Parts: sequence; C-alpha cells; structure tokens
Amino acid sequence: MVDGRERRFILVPPRNGEGPHPLVVAFHGRTNDNERVRGYYDLEGTGDLDALFVYPAADTDASGRFAWADPGDAPEDLRDYAFFDRLVAVLGLEHCLDLDAIFVVGHSLGASFANSLACARGDVIRGVGSVAGGISTDACRGRVAGLLLHNPSDRLVPLSEGERARDALLAVRPSSPVTETSVGGFDCIRYGEGEPLLWCLHGADRTGAGRHYPHQWPPGAGAAIMEFFGRLVGGRG
Repeated sequence: MVDGRERRFILVPPRNGEGPHPLVVAFHGRTNDNERVRGYYDLEGTGDLDALFVYPAADTDASGRFAWADPGDAPEDLRDYAFFDRLVAVLGLEHCLDLDAIFVVGHSLGASFANSLACARGDVIRGVGSVAGGISTDACRGRVAGLLLHNPSDRLVPLSEGERARDALLAVRPSSPVTETSVGGFDCIRYGEGEPLLWCLHGADRTGAGRHYPHQWPPGAGAAIMEFFGRLVGGRG
C-alpha cells in the first residue's frame, strides 16, 4: 500500500540465495505493462550481476493509459517516487540487498520516470539505464551513473529531450574528462570516471518485423545496461 493505493509488481529473485544482492527496478512505458516489458527488456540472465529484479505496475490515468505521476505533481516530486521508496524499504526487510547497488531502468515514459527518479533519489540510486527518455526536473541530488540510449530519428521522444536528461544528470558533476567508449556493442560518449555518464546514440530504426520505429528498445540494450551496471559494482565504471 502506498498513500492508500494498492500497488503491484513482479518480483524475480536472484539465482543465488546468498546476498547482498543488487536491486534492479525496471519501469514500463505508457502503453506496455510490466509483464510485457519484462520480456523485451531482456535484463535477466545477462551480465554478471546476480540481482533482484522488480517490475512495478503503473496506475492508469483518466485516458486509460499508464502514468507514474498525477496531473499537477511538482516536477521534483512525482507521485510514484513514493512507490519506489516503499519498494526499497519493503524489499530491504525481506531480502539481503546491496544498498550501494540500486539501479533503475526504463523505456519511453518509463525512461523519463527512471531518469527523473535517478535525479531526485541520487543519494539512493547508483545508476540508471534508459532508452528514449526525457526528465521532469533538473534539480538533481547526488551523482548517479547513467547509460542513456537514444535514436536521433525518434519523434515520440525527440533527441532534445534525451539531451536535456543528459545535461541534468551532468550538472551535478564537476568538470570531467570526455572520452569515447563502447558498451554492449553501442558506441558512446563517456563523461567522467568512477560514476560515469554514457550518452549513446543508436540507429535501430526498424523492428524485427521490418516496421520503421526509431522509438523502439534496440536489440542488445538490456545486455548493455546490465554490463554497465556490472562494471559499476565491479569498480570498473
């Protein structure tokens, strides 16, 4: 229960019973529910992290579409920040969590929420992996590592929105080196060391069925995100 509302989520336990375990919280978008994105995010079983995976279910808005906020919410205090806080608290009582390895993931609306949450809860979240997301606020707390993927041809969430999210997460960093790098087959610009921000443009314009859809979750994104999180936990950044 969160603020009088019953909230639901899919919980996937770690492979090994011994902890502490990283926690990966993956948020779905406006039209696909948590069960569906669990399938196409393809986070589980990739990389070296034996993590606890959680896929929260959003409430619907007046139009019947999913939403992580209520109309009129302050940009720095969206409704479902409280849902995330409650999830971490409850799961921390029931599982042995590595509180230095809490990560958030999202696509589209879920990516915008994950980026915003990482900005607002930078003292709790270690890293964010997002595809085609914006951000609700630029008043970030703490330095969160990030892997932000975006297609320049995306018209549903324009590249400028992704750049705004990138810049908000960079604003809390001191001046840092900028280098080229790659993760999971994606070429990226890397900002900083230790807790870096990776900005990765991709060109996956067509789905497996051949449909033109630059807003898609590109093949390999889940593996790249989990590889990035694994580098953070392994101290390789």
